[in-house]
Amino acid sequence: MQQCPSLVSVVVLVVVAVLAVSQSQMLGGHQKIADHQNDAKVQEVAQFAVKQIADKTGKHLDLVKINSAQKQVVAGLNYVLVLETAADSTKETYEAHVYEPLGDQPLKLTSHKQIDNEAAQRKTEESSERQSGALLGGFREVSTTDSEVTQAAHFVAEQLTSQSNSLSPFEVKEVLSARSKVAAGKVFELKLKLSQGNLPEQIVQVEVNRSLQNELTLESSHQMTSQS
Repeated sequence: MQQCPSLVSVVVLVVVAVLAVSQSQMLGGHQKIADHQNDAKVQEVAQFAVKQIADKTGKHLDLVKINSAQKQVVAGLNYVLVLETAADSTKETYEAHVYEPLGDQPLKLTSHKQIDNEAAQRKTEESSERQSGALLGGFREVSTTDSEVTQAAHFVAEQLTSQSNSLSPFEVKEVLSARSKVAAGKVFELKLKLSQGNLPEQIVQVEVNRSLQNELTLESSHQMTSQS
């Protein structure tokens, strides 16, 4: 009879240890699933998600490609998949959240939404950036001709024009350098060569935030030098 409390204590300690491991994994957030195209479990979850979305939308959908896949350890597993599907003669991309409970319990589609191709590409890129450590490593170099960089640069010119007393608008002559990092959306650090009417060209360094809703905000700007 003396051993029962000890046995209970051991069981309690094991349960606490398991919960501690689970909690530590949860704190890590979603993790990218390597080689998701060849992962049998991911394929199963993706097929399930497409069938559920088809049932809910009344569309005939076929899975074409898994663009990205992430999972999070909770009391079971949460999957976040970006799925490219064929709907009759068109392609549609969906973000699907699927929950896999502990034990031999059925999968559950917790949410889904249709996203456009540009948004799907951003999600895939940002997932890759998180996996490669962009969140931890801070800014990384990006192409000065990247479409998002170009959009941010012209947004800066518009914002500086609205803040100027001059009738001449700012124009982007050249993007000299560009860096970005993933945050709650994405942050761009740009060095721009700008012109404004007959004034000497200016070199400015700016920071632009792009929210998850794809809204741009000029966070800071600093004139570095002028060129005559």
